[in-house]
Amino acid sequence: MRVKIGLMPPRSALEVSSEEIQLTASTAFGFDSLRPGQLEVITDLLSGHPVVTVMPTGAGKSLCYQLPAVLLGNSGGVTLVVSPLIALMKDQVDGLQARGIAAASLTSAAGPGEQAEILNGIRAGLYTLVYVAPERFRSPRFLEALGQIGDRLGLLAIDEAHCISAWGHDFRPDYRRLGQVIAQLEPPRIIALTATATPEVRQDIATQLHMSGPHFHVRGFDRPNLFFAVERTGGTADKSTRLIEHIQRRKGGVALVYVATRKNAERHADALAGANLRVRMYHAGLDDAARISAQEAFMADKLDAIVATNAFGMGVDKGDIRLVIHADLPRSPEAYYQEAGRGGRDGDPTGCLLLFNHSDARLQEFLIDSSIPTAEVMRSLWKVLRDRPELGGDLNRLSRHLPGPPHQSTVHSSVRILSRHGFLRDEGHYVTATRPADPDQYPPLDVEALAHRREIERRKLRTMIEYAYYPRCRREFILSYFGDADWQSRDRRCSGCDNCLGTGQTQPLSDTQKEEVKRLLQLIRRLSGRFGRTRLAGLANASDDDARFLDIPERGALRGQSNRYVLDLMRSLDGGGLVEVSRDQYPVVSVTARGQQVLDGDVDLDDFGLLLPTRKVGPKSRRATSAGRKASSELDNAQGKPLDPELVERLRALRTELAAQKSVPAYVVFSNMTLEAIARARPTSTDELSAVPGIGPSRLEAYGQLILATVQGR
Repeated sequence: MRVKIGLMPPRSALEVSSEEIQLTASTAFGFDSLRPGQLEVITDLLSGHPVVTVMPTGAGKSLCYQLPAVLLGNSGGVTLVVSPLIALMKDQVDGLQARGIAAASLTSAAGPGEQAEILNGIRAGLYTLVYVAPERFRSPRFLEALGQIGDRLGLLAIDEAHCISAWGHDFRPDYRRLGQVIAQLEPPRIIALTATATPEVRQDIATQLHMSGPHFHVRGFDRPNLFFAVERTGGTADKSTRLIEHIQRRKGGVALVYVATRKNAERHADALAGANLRVRMYHAGLDDAARISAQEAFMADKLDAIVATNAFGMGVDKGDIRLVIHADLPRSPEAYYQEAGRGGRDGDPTGCLLLFNHSDARLQEFLIDSSIPTAEVMRSLWKVLRDRPELGGDLNRLSRHLPGPPHQSTVHSSVRILSRHGFLRDEGHYVTATRPADPDQYPPLDVEALAHRREIERRKLRTMIEYAYYPRCRREFILSYFGDADWQSRDRRCSGCDNCLGTGQTQPLSDTQKEEVKRLLQLIRRLSGRFGRTRLAGLANASDDDARFLDIPERGALRGQSNRYVLDLMRSLDGGGLVEVSRDQYPVVSVTARGQQVLDGDVDLDDFGLLLPTRKVGPKSRRATSAGRKASSELDNAQGKPLDPELVERLRALRTELAAQKSVPAYVVFSNMTLEAIARARPTSTDELSAVPGIGPSRLEAYGQLILATVQGR
């Protein structure tokens, strides 16, 4: 078979056979044979079809554009590769140069002189492949050099293409520019590549890149040599102990440990070093030299482990990573499978372990909210800077003048977003409020899209939590999520996860646990398809005091349990197939046929291998039924705090005003006991306010911001 490399007229055409493609793989890259799917992708691409390629980490995505780049380069063509990380570009450029292929990366790591030299090389046609970050398309000098390539541009390759989709797990706004870039450059060939993309993400990639008649190649999601397991853990100290044990017991190779924050990277790296393990850390807070040094030590087999945030790993090709441990819960299944897939690239057995603690979910929820601020926060920040410009030099002080006040990381995210869209002028150590003088110079600020993105992130996090509690085949959970038709049955089993091999942490349920499960199922069945998890949790433990549901027999079925416990219990039931959560914008919970069988007594709960959360009495869910009953342990702990009489009076005045507006008695707004609890706790955020006894979800939504403003004296 021969395919014609059709450079756009008046360029010459060159026919390439499958044998010649294989010969190039051997002579230029040293591969005796192509991996499954690679020939089909390369053939489609050289034939001029726009291609979206989804292959897991280690399956050989890079060769799908590097080999065509070499073939095109033989006739003077240039391949432009868009990639998101310096580490990724450095690793690939080093590998290409070692094979005698002319390649360069134009990144911020290069000094002004080196950047000028690379730009001159682009103009002169010295490179076969040029790697750039999407942000580079903002540079007039780069665009001018790119314009001089002209008809020699033979291929545009977009790596980590999921970054262009708002549905993807690592959305980056600068990737959105690529649609405009494609319209301007009109490359004769285009390929988008990613390791993880659900069906909707694949289609969105093609849409955003203006692909006409794209060819989709989805291959090899299943990595049989990877063993998946989850361990329930305590806090940071317990996780460090587990890390030391697992890394010391690994069978050769190196361990890759992923964490959610720089602080956790430092903590765990210090603990591993204290156990005489050779360890380095890698995160975005380190300077370029430190990151490059850590990566080179990792690649040179000088380490037992590297502890890193998600800033590490894209494009790093090391075959003998024998253990990948996530010490914190990843934000999405896409991120988890991509990062876990960096292990075992040589095909040998490799462990993929998630150390899971309930608090991990709260950490990720915080990171989502702080990285994607609400429109209200950004609007308030802009107005404060407009009216109080002197605050622009001290963001910590600025945050104290915003409603909430928001965490400093949220303020920094807001400044970054507003600056990107032209509403702030960032002058290094000072920011000022402004408006885009030239709207065409800045992308429009779509606050609805940001809110949609935040909801997508939360939805993916919920799915990752479900994975942690999943009592059945973990491989089936992951692969069915990505739309693998061979793994769409919950009854499918593998021989490569803790649950299928019976090494998971499931145990027979006690009679008390079985009764709790049935009571919760009864409540869900009563309200089936009407509410989401949060509302059902409030009704289950009676913290939701909505008068419409006071007479439901199942209300309070789990009285005395915390919201967190009830939510985690529902996730476990979802994993066991007893309930299901809709996948639309407002997910609701309903009982499945299996759940109905449990309620009917047709099957025993032990047949499902449920992994239930630890039972813990939740102070938030206890409600006073008489004046003599203590409200909760949280209130008891607050009794030693002195009451502020002025704050009590402000809260009482607020309650009176709200009661008058709604024409209800004052105690319906909140009781005296709740009023005093608020005055003692002095909450500064909705999370702190939600922990106050008597503040259920409905009150939090109706009065939360007014109460917080009153506490802060506004």
